[in-house]
Parts: sequence; structure tokens; C-alpha cells
Amino acid sequence: MHNPHPRPHDPQDLAGVSLSIFVDGQQQPIFDDQLGREVFELSLKQRIILGRQDVAKGDPGPFRTITFTDHRKLIITSFQQREVSRRSLDISPDAAGNYLRVGNIGNHEVPMSPSSEGRIAHQQVRTFVTNELVQNPVRLQIGDNLAIQLSGYGSPVEQHVPEHSPTNISQSVADVAMMMRQSRMADGYATPSGPSSADVERILGAVSDVLEKAASSPDFFSSAAENVCKLGNFDSCSYLGLDQLANQWQCEATWPATDSGEIEGPVFDSQALEYIWSNRETWSTPVLEGEERPQERVVVTPVVSHESVVGALYASKRPGLLGDDTMADCEVKFVEVIRDCLTVGLERLKKEQEAAKQQVCLAQFFPPGIADRILYDETLLETREENITVLFCDIRGFSTISSELGSVRTLQWLREVLGELSESVIRHDGVLLEYVGDELVAMWGAPDDQPEHPNLACQAAIDMIGKLDHLNQLWSDRIPDNLLPFGLTIGINTGDCVVGKKGTDYKYMWGPLGPTVNIASRIQGATKQFCPKQERDDAGTLYYPPEILITESTRLGVTTNMPTRYLGTIKVVNIPEPIRVHELSARASGTWNQLRQNYEAAYRQFEERNFLEALNTLDVISKVEECQSDGPAKCLRDRALMLLQNPKLIGKEHPVWMLDQK
Repeated sequence: MHNPHPRPHDPQDLAGVSLSIFVDGQQQPIFDDQLGREVFELSLKQRIILGRQDVAKGDPGPFRTITFTDHRKLIITSFQQREVSRRSLDISPDAAGNYLRVGNIGNHEVPMSPSSEGRIAHQQVRTFVTNELVQNPVRLQIGDNLAIQLSGYGSPVEQHVPEHSPTNISQSVADVAMMMRQSRMADGYATPSGPSSADVERILGAVSDVLEKAASSPDFFSSAAENVCKLGNFDSCSYLGLDQLANQWQCEATWPATDSGEIEGPVFDSQALEYIWSNRETWSTPVLEGEERPQERVVVTPVVSHESVVGALYASKRPGLLGDDTMADCEVKFVEVIRDCLTVGLERLKKEQEAAKQQVCLAQFFPPGIADRILYDETLLETREENITVLFCDIRGFSTISSELGSVRTLQWLREVLGELSESVIRHDGVLLEYVGDELVAMWGAPDDQPEHPNLACQAAIDMIGKLDHLNQLWSDRIPDNLLPFGLTIGINTGDCVVGKKGTDYKYMWGPLGPTVNIASRIQGATKQFCPKQERDDAGTLYYPPEILITESTRLGVTTNMPTRYLGTIKVVNIPEPIRVHELSARASGTWNQLRQNYEAAYRQFEERNFLEALNTLDVISKVEECQSDGPAKCLRDRALMLLQNPKLIGKEHPVWMLDQK
């Protein structure tokens, strides 16, 4: 390895933050793909995501960067270091180099050094000021022996902000304070270089009073009007909202408040309102040389949101309190400062409403923690290959029951049942993918890392079955007794799958695609095959299919003790390879182990073509009262009896069961 170069600071880079990596306290070189060489300090000029190597996506080895269209990625450790998330930190510098935002998008909190800085909790965002990082670099402990250090360099530069930008409040405060000093309106003593602290304090007090109120609060606009009057000695001020559809101005707040006994409220200059709507700039009563003082002095300024005028601040004062005409510029600036506060508040409200709407949408499909992370980091939904577990759940008896209930009640029933099943998915950290008729599809393992996703899927399935008694009871007065109880059939499969956006430009959705999904669907459909076709046998016994089937890959992925039994090997439609399937019991009783042991022993005898012995073993099951309705045991008995009576039917793929239905 050649000696890494130090990061050169461009003379034009007046301020910025550099990143260093330490393993066991030793600084590591970083390969900068943009420079094409190694550096000890990586200059942060754009958004960068730090995380563990993702082999499935073709990530390079540790300490290398990858540049994408809108961000960079830095591989900070190999794929074996599982305690570090594939996406651990999201770091975004501002354009001027004044500050740095660090978001924890990993699964664990990140301690900081010095310890006085505290920690960055899961889903928390911390902001660091560049100037402070120059003197006091911060080290973030990402793994047991892995840390990064953020160090500042240079001096921040001032950004030019357009005159009417809602982020220009600080500049507006400085401007109006200077005007106060020049026009001798200052409360305190002005310094030779600028306004006094008392000037700025008074203006900032008014600004804070408006900004601290939520735009959704009823006194947001009245507070703005009050501060305009107090700040600029205006007699009255009103906030007018613009009804876009009716193209009319409506007074939403006035200070001082109009006496309830008064019939008429304030009268507004229609020409002034027309001017600010057309020109999107402030209008004030002109003072023409040689003319008498106007009866009323008015300042009207537009409130603009997303390039549209949405309202106006309308301030007025009578000649007795007007003061010198040289005060006009300062008075206008007073109103514009508060106008900027309104704009910021309205923009903030709109973003909060949009975020809340998106949060509600995401929360319908994703667990709350993942939904929050997607709001913060939409790249979680990018297409990638993941190891996941997919669950298909279908309502047994749906067609018969729906024909009895009618369309309206069927929708009510379906909504209630699917709602309860969906809650089981979300409660066990799953992702709801879609509803297809009476079928629910869910998955685990993406978009977030879930090492125990087979466990979570199986626990959700058991939880679903556990709700059946309650749901049947709720609908017992609306569904005929002969159709109750309705049940569920569930299929679960685990495997590698491509996960991401799928569909067309007209309509797309997010989810998995590939054989893993198809197998889960086929396994769910295979549940009914493990039960005799007739409802009752000659003795009047009613047989039930297994409620939950899981594949061998899911069974091997389950790390907790769950009641399962191996049912056999099947071959399903359009899936070339045979599939080993297991039953996951949600109602395991004291006889479960006896049922499992006898069934698996009978199946081994069936595999070895000892059909008579298999039948004798299955007879043991039929003599246990609680096991007499077991569909898989009856189904295996029928297969063994058929092959015993007609050996010519034994195929070369025995004991694989060829299923010809989905």
C-alpha cells in the first residue's frame, strides 16, 4: 500500500469538515474515489452515508467511497461486523460550511467523545457547528473498535440570501436595527459600527414572539399583527388571507381586536392589495413633495408561499403618530420582518402537514420505527437484493361466507378481519405489502435489517391464528352457524429476493419480486392439500388442514423453540425444485409431541415404501381423541393405503407429492 496523501485544503474552501476513521485507536487511510487516491482525512462537501459493506450490492472493501448522483457512501467496515448497520450514519454539510447535520439511521445509539457531548440515539439528528469542530473535534463510536472523527477547518462564509427569502430574518433584523440607529429611533445607545444591543433585542423579542407560536394556533396571526404595532408604533395591523378560489381577501386577525359592539371593521385599500398581489412586493403610502400629509399612512406587504401570494400584512397609523417622513423605510422594514416570520411559520406548517400525511401513509404498511426512518431517508426503498421472509395469509371459507353475507357485509367483515391480521404483522415488525381479495401479503427482512426475520414472521402467524376465536365470536350473529368457524391458511418462506419499487410509470408499488415470493404463495395454497377432500369420513370425523405451513429454509432460520413437524416434500405448480414443508402449530396441546413423533415416524416408513408399517403407526394417532381430526395424518394414510393397494402408482420421484393445483 502506498503512503496516503493528506487531504489538501483548497484555498477557496473557507470552511468545512473533514472525516477520519480509527480502528483500535489507529487512523486508517480512506480511498477517495473522486480523487482516485488515498487520504487520511476525507473532506465532506456533500451528503455521505456511512455503513457496513453490502456484498449483495457489490460494495467494495472497507474505507472506500462510492459516489452516487445525489450522495456518497463510505464503507467503514466489512460485512462480517454485524453490529454495524449497512446504513449507520447520514451526514449532510450545508453549502456554506457553517454546520454539519449527523443523523443516526442505524440500529444502535452512537456514543460521542468527549463524553460531555452525550450520544446520538437511534433516528436522532445532531447538528455540529464548523467553528466549534475546528477547536474541538468530535469522535463517534460506531462499533466496538471502530470510530470516526469529525474535525472542522477554515472560517464560515456568509451566504447571500435573496431579499424576500423566508430564511432572511436575521438579515432583516440587522437591516431594521441599522435603520433605527440612522433615524434616531433607537432605544439604547448606538455604537459607531452599528445598532445598539437594545435595538436588536427589541426586534428579536418581537420575532421570537411570533416564531415560537405554531402556525396552526389560533393566535398566530393576531400575535404577528400585535408585534407589528408594538414594533413600529402603528395604530392597527391586520392579517388578510387570500381565498384563491373566490379571489377575495378575508380579514383573519386584527390588532387591536375590533370591539364586538362595532358594526364595521377595518377598511382596506383595494388598490394597495391589488398592487401587492400583482407585483409581489411591499406597498406603502407615497409621500409626494408639496402634498399635504395623508389622512392615514399604510404599509401592505405580501405573504408568499410556493411562489403564490397567500396573504398580506396590512398596517396603518394616523398622522398624529406618524413621525417624520424619513421614518418611512424603517416602518416598512418593521412590517417585512414580521412578514418573514409569518412566511417561515406557514412553510413550517405545510411541511408538517405533508410529513404527517406521508407518515400516516407509511404507517399503514411499515412498522412505526421503519416508517420514521423512511421519512428521513427515502434511499431505504432503493432496489436491492435481500434475504427476507414472506407470508401469505388467506381466509378459509371466504367464498361460501361472502355469498351468504352479500357485498356490503362482506366488505365490513373483510375490513375487520384483515385489520386484525394486519395489526399482527405490524406488531411483530413486519411490512404490509398488499391485500388481494381475502388474501394478505407481508414480509420481514427489508427495508430494515432484521436478522431474526423468520422468527418474527412465525410469531406474527401464530398471533393471527390466536385471533380467530375472537373474530368468529364477533361475527357469530351475522354469519350462519353452519358456516362457522371460518379459519386461516398461512404459507411462509425465507430466501434471497430482489426488493424495491416495481410496476410502471403509471402505477408502482414497493415490495419483493422473485421465486421466494412465489414459493410462499404456493405453500399457502398447499395447506388445503394436506386434508381429505370430503368434509367427514364414515365415522363422521371432520378433518382440518394445517393452518400454517413453513418451508425448510424458514424452519432452519427459526432460532426460538416453536412447535413444528415435518410434513413431507411436495412439488408445486411452476416451481421446478421439490420443497420440504413443515407445519407450525399455533394451538399445540399436551398431545402435540406425541402427534409429531408418530407422524414423522410414519412418514419415514412411507418414504422407505413400508406402507403397511406406516398405516399401523398412523393408527396410533387416530386412537388419540385430540388427534383424530388431524388432516395431514388422514391425508398420509390415504396415500399409503392407495400405494399399498396399487404399487404401480409409485412414481420414480417418490415420496415427493406432486401437487397440480395452486
